Amino acid sequence: MDKKWLLITILVLFGLTAGFFLLKNRLSPAQAKLEIAETNVSASVYVNGEQVATSTPYEEFRKPGEVTVRLVPTNSDKPLALWETKVNLTEGVTTVIRREFGEKDNTSAGEILSFEKIGGKKAELAVVSIPDSAEVKFDSETRGFTPVPIANSTTEEHTLTISHPGYLTRDIGGLKPVQGYKLTIVVFLAEDESTKPKEEEASESAKLQDEPTQTMVEIQDTGTGFLRVREEALKTSPEIARVTPGKKYAFIEEDKTGEWYKIEYEKGKTGWISAEYAQKSPS
Repeated sequence: MDKKWLLITILVLFGLTAGFFLLKNRLSPAQAKLEIAETNVSASVYVNGEQVATSTPYEEFRKPGEVTVRLVPTNSDKPLALWETKVNLTEGVTTVIRREFGEKDNTSAGEILSFEKIGGKKAELAVVSIPDSAEVKFDSETRGFTPVPIANSTTEEHTLTISHPGYLTRDIGGLKPVQGYKLTIVVFLAEDESTKPKEEEASESAKLQDEPTQTMVEIQDTGTGFLRVREEALKTSPEIARVTPGKKYAFIEEDKTGEWYKIEYEKGKTGWISAEYAQKSPS
């Protein structure tokens, strides 16, 4: 009889323990994983405004939902741009953040990788870039321009090459799609500052070509050291200013006789001079 009750007691305790763990698992919140890969310089990690690490790499499990991640460089010879982004953590999905800090946000680079369960035996991959319309090469084979899906990927390691005019090409190696999951990669490209001077020079050159050439008037020697500027194209017109031989002034127009030139002798002020002592030329 004692053995019977002992057996019943053991079974009851076992049932209660199993029920407790089952209930605990059901009540536990769903989990999502966040990983911050090692950065090019040491950086503090903040999640939703709270510092969670003083250096990278870092990883943790969190409740699914949107979080704000901030990475602050802490060990560099020169000031580098901190980075902040919002990511949506999904149940059962690992989100990986990689960052290479530059002096400015537009000269920094990195990517966000997330795995999403799709079921089945397929392994899929999707590439998004900032800026968009970047060329994507998958294992050296061109696959189009972002955003671009790459379906039926093998589960071997692959390499992505992302390029865009005016930006540094980014190579991402060691990518290993997982069967039954979709790997989404958001790539942030860094601007190539070495191309900016050439672009600005070309832009300035084009601007100069588009602008009409300003005709100038150079004052010739008069023997008196000056040339009178008159109100009208007449010798009897009042003198309103004097201009100096050797200097150039903007040409406005010529009178019907060709004997007088209208010039801008001061900013916003115009008058007529004798064409006998002036010579027109491009600026």
